[in-house]
Amino acid sequence: MKLTGTFLARSNVIVISLALLLGLIPLGIYWTILGNLPTASPAQVIAALQEHSNQVTLLDVRLEQDFQARHIFGSLSLSLERILSLKFADDLQPALQGKTLYLVCDSGLLSAQATRWMGKLGIPVFNVRGGLQDWGRAFPENTSSSYSLFELPGGVLQEPFRPMSSAEQAVAALALLWIKPIYMLLSGLISCFLLLGRSRDLRLLGWSLLIFLVGEVFCALNYLFFRDNSYFAEYMHSYSMALAFGMVTYALLDGVDERLLHFSKPDARCALLPVCGPCVKYQPGRCGIRRFSQLLGVVLVILSFIPLLAPYSFTSYNTHIFTFTHYYTHPFVHQWYEARYSPVVAIFMICMGLLVMQLTPHETIHPLARSLLCLGTGFFGFGWFRLALGDIFAEALVWATVWEEFTELLFVCAVIYLLWTFRHSLLPGFDLFKTLKLKK
Repeated sequence: MKLTGTFLARSNVIVISLALLLGLIPLGIYWTILGNLPTASPAQVIAALQEHSNQVTLLDVRLEQDFQARHIFGSLSLSLERILSLKFADDLQPALQGKTLYLVCDSGLLSAQATRWMGKLGIPVFNVRGGLQDWGRAFPENTSSSYSLFELPGGVLQEPFRPMSSAEQAVAALALLWIKPIYMLLSGLISCFLLLGRSRDLRLLGWSLLIFLVGEVFCALNYLFFRDNSYFAEYMHSYSMALAFGMVTYALLDGVDERLLHFSKPDARCALLPVCGPCVKYQPGRCGIRRFSQLLGVVLVILSFIPLLAPYSFTSYNTHIFTFTHYYTHPFVHQWYEARYSPVVAIFMICMGLLVMQLTPHETIHPLARSLLCLGTGFFGFGWFRLALGDIFAEALVWATVWEEFTELLFVCAVIYLLWTFRHSLLPGFDLFKTLKLKK
């Protein structure tokens, strides 16, 4: 079937609409579960405990054994199960009645459920944003307050602080102050250059680099203005990375198809014809590229289930990077997006792509199927990338950050190397010196 421009445009509209919808769903889920509740930051809670200790109480809603293993100094235990058993506000134990309650758990999720229930009973209550995982963020400004500490068995108090070696501090500073700005600048320049070209695959690569840059801008703004504490900024960073992964995959496939294999052009001889044998373009048969794509899609779907079973990590700590204090943490909401939402999206998108391929046996790879498969591959790659770094460096988060920045620099450098190595075919007529208006 000959593909018209209108048909291709409709396929693109479908995929773009799906991508936008996939970006909005997590925001809706967050607002439904956490965003529409009375919420207080750890710093606000510590200030309230210090100034109005007789009028407020910090309640830990985790199980009793979790509370005994480690809890915030001065907090009391009241499990979620007991809270959900309350029928009226008067059922609350007398010592807590008439007080403003701040509820905390590991991540803020269980305490959100408890906050919603107690709020329905008319109890003045707030959910502590980020839970114990984010509690240490308030420590640098409240070092003199016992409420900023954690209490371990035996009454031992623990500061949420870990020193880093001079080498680790140097590497962290290098990643944030040099590596990140360099690859952001390079990706911006390359994307602008590629978007001015005429080749479809290079323009797609340019768009992918631009989307990648947008995500990195959100990441940089999060560091500079929000102390790495903006859920929305980090979400846009993650979402942009997933989309960029998918678009890069599509651009590479499109370039290989257009320039080397020609398996999608109905009037062009496929370069793999000697290997595959009978070609679907000329007679009914089973295309080798099509079968390999289907096999690869099934493999990716199976591998996408692995992150769904990965445990969450709640490691978090303050540290010094020379004269600055930085709080390292991997918030639960981001882990959920990386290890739960992204794999589910990958499974759904890849299965949809495989379904479209099944319904279009007369084509090698239907354009809509290719777009869906690449979109799913983008979320698959992003989820696995973050999962690998998070698990390998679960107890040393500085290295997770450093290696993410370094691999992103490698990605941009690989694009530059690819364009330069094959510049005669990819960029015919391109002269670096003329572009820079310099003489050889």
